[in-house]
Amino acid sequence: MIDYGIAGKIALVTGAGKGIGQETAIQLAQQGAAVVLVGRTAQPLSETEREIRKFSEKVLSICCDVAVPEKVQAAVQKTLDHFGRIDILVNNAGIEVEVEPGQMGGDLLMHTTLEQYQRVLATNLIGHYNFMTAVIPHMQKQKFGRIVNVSSVTAFNGGVGSAAYVASKAGIIAQTKSFARKFGPDNIIINTVCPGMIDTPMHKATPKEEFELVAKMTPLRRVGKPADVAKLILFLVQEDLYMTGETIAVDGGSSMR
Repeated sequence: MIDYGIAGKIALVTGAGKGIGQETAIQLAQQGAAVVLVGRTAQPLSETEREIRKFSEKVLSICCDVAVPEKVQAAVQKTLDHFGRIDILVNNAGIEVEVEPGQMGGDLLMHTTLEQYQRVLATNLIGHYNFMTAVIPHMQKQKFGRIVNVSSVTAFNGGVGSAAYVASKAGIIAQTKSFARKFGPDNIIINTVCPGMIDTPMHKATPKEEFELVAKMTPLRRVGKPADVAKLILFLVQEDLYMTGETIAVDGGSSMR
């Protein structure tokens, strides 16, 4: 196992109940970090917690809607009360516009309601902002922080999904750069990862044929797994790192430039 200097660190992961967030939380715990699991509902978090408790007792689950600042502040305070500090933040929580099964993404462009649009932005973009503004003051005091914001390769080219999703993911990249510039002098390193198509519960309604088509068009000839993204996140939260404000795609080479 590669030693990233993560052992003993306190890591908070949003959207930790499934997919990329779940895998990232497990791998952080395997590296020796204490992990705080944040998500909207208790059951998925419990499943992740059970996996971690097979080898570590340093885990805490907190139900929290990342779009609500007061709940985010409460989650951060609960983490501080339990573990004393926060060293690592992984902003992974994200949603897409909810549609009827079988509805193609392109149809969402003209059929997304304003309420749906605002909800996606509130979770995917403002949710990141809420957690960064809540956590960074504590990281400043300790002169150490590592933050990874999870965006999407759809931010590069628009994709076929909803405009709300794409706009939120593009905003994450710009927001990351602003925070990275401001807080770099405090030894707070902030980067963005942009997954391509990853086989997660978000794609549970995606037809098998679409996965096969994406794999055929990808240089590595497969879609991604949550572990592919988690491995990059581990690299970006390591103690000794000389990069910040960067945006890195994890998509098997399909968006290479």
